[in-house]
Amino acid sequence: MASLLPLISELLPMILPAETHITRAEQLTPRHPTVEGPVTSRPAVVGRCDKMCASVVTTRPKSCSPVKHNSEQDAIIYAVSGTGVLVVNEGGFGSGDTGEDIKDGDSADEEGADGNHLRRHALRPGDFAFVPAWTEHQVRNEEGDEDVVWVVIQGGSRPVGATLTGWGGDEVFAED
Repeated sequence: MASLLPLISELLPMILPAETHITRAEQLTPRHPTVEGPVTSRPAVVGRCDKMCASVVTTRPKSCSPVKHNSEQDAIIYAVSGTGVLVVNEGGFGSGDTGEDIKDGDSADEEGADGNHLRRHALRPGDFAFVPAWTEHQVRNEEGDEDVVWVVIQGGSRPVGATLTGWGGDEVFAED
């Protein structure tokens, strides 16, 4: 019987297909941007399947998000509008992406206040970024007078993650 479980999980979607879901753009537009804060995240497609979800993150001019990570979920970011900066703490520049394929100064290294080595990536409309699970990151809208809007796709049915006190910092817990 146990050997049939994988087969059933593959056949079930063909027998009982899921319903198509549409999220309209007007459902994702911040209604009261000055009240909702400098960075808003709106669920676009959440809880519809077990392997991915999508949110729209809007960052107001001259604003930034807190430092966070997405726990065990990888994330793909698609830049929709505005020019924003994705800052990541990659834990050292000797591993992973060397930045050799970066052109025109779109990426740069900086040192964080606590001595962390951070990498800044400018994202313009049409750009994609991949953020591995557990990677500390921050969204910044440093210049201009327009909102930065990114679509964030994460590897789970709902977005997970943690807000941190800073680069390499402890997790911030909501007070009851």
